[in-house]
Amino acid sequence: MTCDGFELKLGKTTVAQLENAGFSNYYSSLFEETKKIESMSSDVFYAKKDDLFYGYMFAVNKTASPIEFEKCVIREVTIYYDDPDYPFGEVLVNGVDFEGYTREEIKEAMGDREITMDTDTYLGFVSGDYNYVFTFADDSETLISLWAVAGFKQK
Repeated sequence: MTCDGFELKLGKTTVAQLENAGFSNYYSSLFEETKKIESMSSDVFYAKKDDLFYGYMFAVNKTASPIEFEKCVIREVTIYYDDPDYPFGEVLVNGVDFEGYTREEIKEAMGDREITMDTDTYLGFVSGDYNYVFTFADDSETLISLWAVAGFKQK
């Protein structure tokens, strides 16, 4: 996944790496002190850069102890294409900006990835350790959101 040219690797990129790339958490004003995340818990990093938004990113603590939020790993991203209050920057998933895509265009762009769900509202895919779900407005081909998540393999 690429956000404003920054290569975000789900399941590997940390909040600190996003911040070092110039992204800030739109919700950070809610927190005055350094925030700790409990073991096996998550919190949201709503990525913003230069007045553009890049999605709700869920940062998780996969360790056995509480850690600083900045050390958490981004596991999933949700992009809402239909929110007029928050202009989005370019977000590429596997090299594709899906904004404005139809169901058939998404299927073509996702190539040979396995379809796990295909209903009026949802279109889901799995590829290795990644899951993708595209959501459509009721009774239409209008793409309204994309959810991408990295699973965690057991060690």
